[in-house]
Amino acid sequence: MSETDSNRHGPPSVINVGLMRTGTMSMARAYDILGLRAHHGLDMGDLPGRGSSQWAAIEEAAEWDAVFGSYDAVTDVGSLFADQLVEAYPSARVVIVQRDYDAWWESYRSEVADGMFSPATAVLGPVLALAGFRAALAMRKMLMGAFGARNLGEIKANARVTYFGYYDRIRELVPPERRLEYKLGDGWEPLCEFLGKEVPDVPFPRLNDRVQHGKYKKRELRAVTT
Repeated sequence: MSETDSNRHGPPSVINVGLMRTGTMSMARAYDILGLRAHHGLDMGDLPGRGSSQWAAIEEAAEWDAVFGSYDAVTDVGSLFADQLVEAYPSARVVIVQRDYDAWWESYRSEVADGMFSPATAVLGPVLALAGFRAALAMRKMLMGAFGARNLGEIKANARVTYFGYYDRIRELVPPERRLEYKLGDGWEPLCEFLGKEVPDVPFPRLNDRVQHGKYKKRELRAVTT
C-alpha cells in the first residue's frame, strides 16, 4: 500500500491472517501508518508490466520473496497462503482477524466469488490473460485451490468448512505468544502493543466497504477494457 522505497523494507515481520473481506484494506492501511510497508492484493495492479510477474509467482506458490520480500506486512491475497507464509517467515508476528462467518460469507460471496465466476469473467479472463492481464484467471485458480473446489457451486458448498478450517490450521501452527487475536473495531491499542509500536494520533482506518469496493471494481473494469 505504501509508496515508500521498497529497498528499505522486508522481509515480512507481520502476517495478517484474514481472508479477503475481513477488513484487509483497513489493516493494510493501519500497518502503513505504523511504518510497516503492507502488501495488499490491490498492489498487484492488473495492467501489463505492473504486477503480472507477482500474479504468476503467487499463482504457482513460487518463491515467496519474489512477491513479499520487499514488504513488512502481508495481507489480503497473501492470506490464502497463510499456513505456508508463517513457516516461510518464522520470525514474523501473526495477526488473526476473523469475522462472524455469516457476515463474512455474504460479503465474500457477493464481492469476490460471484464476480470471479461470472459469465463475463469466464469469457474475458482467457482473452485478458493473453494480453498480460493475469488477475482473473489467477484468482479463480487460487480460490478453487483454497476451497478445494472445481467451480462456484463447490466453493459455496465448502465455504463454512473452509473458513473455520483455515483459522484452525493457523492457530495450530502458530504458538499463542506469536499471534494476536484481533477483532475489527478493537482500534490501535491491542495492535500497537503486540507490534511494539506507539499508538498513532489518528483514527484507525476503515476502508473498502461494499460501496468503495464496488466503485473500485468498476474502475478496474474500465482500465482493462479501454
